[in-house]
Amino acid sequence: MKQVEERYISFEASKMAYRDIKNSIDTAKREGKEEGLAEGMEKGLAEGMKKGMEKGMNKRSLEIARKMLANGMDAATVMEITGLSESQLQQLKG
Repeated sequence: MKQVEERYISFEASKMAYRDIKNSIDTAKREGKEEGLAEGMEKGLAEGMKKGMEKGMNKRSLEIARKMLANGMDAATVMEITGLSESQLQQLKG
């Protein structure tokens, strides 16, 4: 009978150790996912902001170029000031 009791106690101790290890692994996985998600969102937001700023600046440059051309400024000067390419200016004229 004592042997059965010792095996039962050993079995229960093994179960508890397994649960502790599993809980530690599950917690580490969850924390890793949360950290990865937060990092990904931060990076995505930064990239989105950068692209949005670039798009907005390009749109503003096109608006300025359109006004400059409408006021008779030559294309070379408009390209120099706005940083737009010749093909971008052609699209404005077209």
